[in-house]
Amino acid sequence: MSAAAEGARKRTGAPSWLGPVAARAGTLVLQVLGVVTIVFVLVRVFLDNPARALAGQNQSPEAIAAITERLGLDGSLPQQFWSYLTSLFQGDLGDAFSTGNPVLTDLRERVPATLLLITVALAIAAVIALLLAAAVTARPRGLLARGVSGYGFVAGALPDFWIGLALVFVFYFQLGVVPAPAGQLDPAYSVEIVTGAAVIDALIAGNMAAFSDALAHMALPVATLVLVYTGPILRLTMTASRSGLGMDFVRFGRALGLRQRRITWYAVRNALPTFVTILGTTYGFLLGGAVLVETVFSWGGAGQYAVAAVQQSDFAALQGFVLVAGIFSALVYLAVDLLYYVVDPRARA
Repeated sequence: MSAAAEGARKRTGAPSWLGPVAARAGTLVLQVLGVVTIVFVLVRVFLDNPARALAGQNQSPEAIAAITERLGLDGSLPQQFWSYLTSLFQGDLGDAFSTGNPVLTDLRERVPATLLLITVALAIAAVIALLLAAAVTARPRGLLARGVSGYGFVAGALPDFWIGLALVFVFYFQLGVVPAPAGQLDPAYSVEIVTGAAVIDALIAGNMAAFSDALAHMALPVATLVLVYTGPILRLTMTASRSGLGMDFVRFGRALGLRQRRITWYAVRNALPTFVTILGTTYGFLLGGAVLVETVFSWGGAGQYAVAAVQQSDFAALQGFVLVAGIFSALVYLAVDLLYYVVDPRARA
């Protein structure tokens, strides 16, 4: 920070980290504009002509040309981009011809379901990873440490859809303790769609029977994501906390006669920036990266919507999903940067 900026900060009483945070938030606008531009170009480069997909295999070139004109794809790329930006600022993401609905409506119904799934799963994974990392840091040569290290490597090697299918086979087909992997809610329950996440919609409606059923439907997909993604979060957090044991502040604490519990806390706290980074990266990835888990459990989330859009060359649906996913990732990374100032005193300095 320059001398002039430091003087201005002292006069106004503003925290020293407020300037970097404001600057980081300001770049979010440029990031969103970059996402919009990249999404627009990539969708038109890699997708087949959606007019041909709409017209079918036996349609004439005239019919294809008419559909192309109706979709606004007959102009130059700059013209299409300007039209896209104009519609975007009006809150119009276009219509998905695969569903017949506005893309914004489809995403409002599907994104909350995915967000609920990955948020609950990552919250559980984060708590487990921190607790296990603390336990291993306290006893780095114990039996638990060896078991946790083995789990961390195995969990990252197994595909999520395989674990999901294994859980379905054991807990549904063999034990029968969970409902069928067929969506978020049993068809016997009727709940008005408010958010698109059945658990929340049932709670809003006050239908506790439907709420219990929705929770039961969540159990296996959440367990699948927890089993898969606790591993890498735990492995990196454990490595960072273990490395903290060899740092000067830990040796100084031991020389002062601090208890092992306090030393373990300091080592784990030193790993919090790494923990926040891997958690934020995983969260941003899973909005679309949980598609295989969603497919196994017929979850009806955003990932399935994007895959269907690719298969049907539905450029408006795919464009809307990638745009939402990109903006979501940018917001997550901004939140990660802000959390650094909470968990790491060095960033505030």
